Amino acid sequence: MQFTYHKYAGNTTITLEGEIYNHLFRSRRTRKLDSITLCNLSDTNAYIYTIAEIGKKSATLQLKTTQNMESKTPKGHLIWAMIDPKNIEKTLPFLNELNLAHITFFYADFSQKHFKLDNLRLDRILENSCEQCGRLTRLKLELLNNLTEVLQKYPKIAVMDFNAKPLESSLEIPFLIGTEGGFSPNERKLLSTQTTFSAPNCNILRSETAAVYATSKIL
Repeated sequence: MQFTYHKYAGNTTITLEGEIYNHLFRSRRTRKLDSITLCNLSDTNAYIYTIAEIGKKSATLQLKTTQNMESKTPKGHLIWAMIDPKNIEKTLPFLNELNLAHITFFYADFSQKHFKLDNLRLDRILENSCEQCGRLTRLKLELLNNLTEVLQKYPKIAVMDFNAKPLESSLEIPFLIGTEGGFSPNERKLLSTQTTFSAPNCNILRSETAAVYATSKIL
């Protein structure tokens, strides 16, 4: 673990309670002489705290020093048709580790409309991933209703599809991954003027595999 996430990291005094307290002082057995590094995932600073007091259910930290950490600027924008949230949750840490900047989810014609994202759960997954891989800024997530909304907001995109030219590693525009059933005839009409790429020498890819492939190829 590279650091511990805390949304108030940077404050002069911080009180740790609940899950974070249990993790640091019961699971990791942090002692009073130890220092604790906290990050807030909003800036690129590491905040080093000394432990002023340890109680049975909480601990008080005092800010000792602030270090500006070298951080690679996140890049890339994935536009991803909604699939089973369980598969999204499993894939999200990989995309976060690859330093992807932005994901826009949308409901494709073949998406199951009862699929809903648990934003609090996704936040926890990203926080844990950042702690493990050392990423200092949060991956941005957004949700749009359909492909029409996507094209209104992002009129120039690239599309991952089969039987197209190989994906370019220098691509700078957002790239779109469809759902398991592919694109509907109506969606293909909407995407007919967009640039299309494919994964060469690959079998049929699952949506989450295509997302990881495209992200790793571009980044």
